Amino acid sequence: MMIDHLDENLRGKATASLEDIIGNDPEAKTEWHYLHLAVDAVKDAGLYEEVAAVRAAWKEELKITAGAAASRTTTLRSISASAGSEGVKTSGTRVRTLYRYTLRAAACVLILAGSASIYKYLSVSSGSLYDRYYSGYALNTSRGADQTNAMVEAYNAKDWTTVEKIGDTARVSRTNQTDFLSGMACLEKKKYDKAINHFEQIIAVNNHNGTGYYQDEAEFYLAISWLAHQKINEAMPILEKIRADKNHKYHDAVEKMSFFDLRLAQYKENK
Repeated sequence: MMIDHLDENLRGKATASLEDIIGNDPEAKTEWHYLHLAVDAVKDAGLYEEVAAVRAAWKEELKITAGAAASRTTTLRSISASAGSEGVKTSGTRVRTLYRYTLRAAACVLILAGSASIYKYLSVSSGSLYDRYYSGYALNTSRGADQTNAMVEAYNAKDWTTVEKIGDTARVSRTNQTDFLSGMACLEKKKYDKAINHFEQIIAVNNHNGTGYYQDEAEFYLAISWLAHQKINEAMPILEKIRADKNHKYHDAVEKMSFFDLRLAQYKENK
């Protein structure tokens, strides 16, 4: 009866009464399970035989195809053997030539870069930076300069000795302008200590009075004077201050300076 029910079940026509028995009787349920296992085993065996047959046919077809392909491959190999050997030689020669040129180019780049670095290190100094960044000051009437004043006339004429002499004697009428013009004359005459004293005097007066007359000019040229005096450690804080102040009259000029070169010169000076 169980086998008949299995047949009906496989055809999609299960018997309801036997379904109830299988569901309620453990022994019937176990027997039903074993019957299903037997059916699955038979199915697997049949499928394996079918696959084996297909596989055998496929192998036979491969043998036939391989035989035909082997004859074609032998012909192609004989044709390409001579051409291939020439191609390999040519390709190998090109690769070696390109490799040599690449090495030569890399060596040239390294030599040039090394030479440039050595030159920069040897050439950069406070004095060279002073020569690079110093530019004279053009006096104008907008700063209240009196064109009839002897000191102003001498400055515009670039008569640095006269400007310095007038500045030395202008004790009673000393102003930020006389100190600045005297400082610039001393800077032109390479009297750096004296120029520094004049510029520092202007800054001190402005700090005391709360004014700013010639303040920006004095700060910038004080830093330049320290560079000329080979004392970059004194110049750097002033230059950094100007660089940080976008409203400073000399901000743009300082911004264009190479702070890499400035720090390199500072490193050499501090060794």
